[in-house]
Amino acid sequence: MVNWEDELKRFLAKKFKEVVGEDMPLENIHMIQVDFDLNLSQLSVKDLGQVYGFAIMKEDFEQAKKIAEELEIRHCKIDIEIDEKKCIGNINIYQLPVTGTAFLSIPLKVYPDGMMIDFEKEF
Repeated sequence: MVNWEDELKRFLAKKFKEVVGEDMPLENIHMIQVDFDLNLSQLSVKDLGQVYGFAIMKEDFEQAKKIAEELEIRHCKIDIEIDEKKCIGNINIYQLPVTGTAFLSIPLKVYPDGMMIDFEKEF
């Protein structure tokens, strides 16, 4: 499993520096906890895509399946593209019947032990 928590902490510290102008040591970010006890039917397609990306990253495939089912109800298709040579990928979500252009594309970093959202490209 990819250590996405440390990557997210580094990203948060960088954004804190950009917004506030002060350094935040990683030791000051004690916990990254992401709970997804959500009513999926109330989320937008874009929000569902983001939560799906986190579920895949956390390897919570049960949650990812629930989100995929909700997206299917909304006539959306999920396609995960991976370029193993470049160690990158994308989670693309298409709103059917349009499949030529992704409605939402979430960039990924691909590692031998899993995938994580590329926070630098995404946010």
